[in-house]
Amino acid sequence: MNKRVKNTIIGTIMYGVIAYIVTYILDGQPVWNLVIGMALAGFLSYGFIIPYMEKKRLEKNKKTTKRMEDN
Repeated sequence: MNKRVKNTIIGTIMYGVIAYIVTYILDGQPVWNLVIGMALAGFLSYGFIIPYMEKKRLEKNKKTTKRMEDN
């Protein structure tokens, strides 16, 4: 399995479980809309946003390293 797929699955489950626990502690019963929404947020974060930010960071580091080597 691809690293990105693993991170996406883990992030989705992690966000959903944390939302379930927090809503259960605060309200005494889980708020399923929040749990599903947070699971979706975890999916989007780990599937698309974080890899995009990582790619941009690596490109910037390569550019900076190249500039430093030229000097």
